[in-house]
Amino acid sequence: MWRELWSRALLTCAIGTCSILGDFGLKYGKSNSARAMFDNATHATVGGLTWTLIVVLSRKSIARNLNSIFSCFLLASFIDLDHFVAARSWHLHDATHLQKRPFLHCTTIPIMLWILLISLSNTFHSPVLEQTSWVILAAFLSHHIRDGTRRGLWFYPFGSTRPIPYYLYVSLCMTLPYILYWLMSLHTFASKNNDEIILIDI
Repeated sequence: MWRELWSRALLTCAIGTCSILGDFGLKYGKSNSARAMFDNATHATVGGLTWTLIVVLSRKSIARNLNSIFSCFLLASFIDLDHFVAARSWHLHDATHLQKRPFLHCTTIPIMLWILLISLSNTFHSPVLEQTSWVILAAFLSHHIRDGTRRGLWFYPFGSTRPIPYYLYVSLCMTLPYILYWLMSLHTFASKNNDEIILIDI
């Protein structure tokens, strides 16, 4: 029990520390390329840590869930590729000086993807689709919350929220895995005929 508590506390603190250090790198980087690389690496690391904590909360083996952890890590990083798509250029200056936010930074998109994949997983009884839906949501939300300190969260077609206050942003990053795990438990708990409660493996 104590080992689990220490693991949860360590990962929670790691998410907060990584977010803060990433912001320092973004603010004090010596060049645009260095700042962009540091920021993207932070997105990836926070995404990977977020899913790792969800795995720990679910009392699953980290070793057996490395694929999903790495998927969340990569997806949280790849989201920034939409900067280059929107700029129609592979030049970093063009990608970082857009007039408006690129499409993958719209929070409506991962929510709609999550709803679609959850619906399909229910229809086809597919644990793979279910897990994929949560990995996508975790990767996108961890990324968008970090970016939200500058421009808020963008919910098309309703508009954007105000920029997220800094300490609220760090708190949200650290609590996001707990919120997602709670939502996952609401969805994946099911009753057997003998009224026993089981948790579908994620």
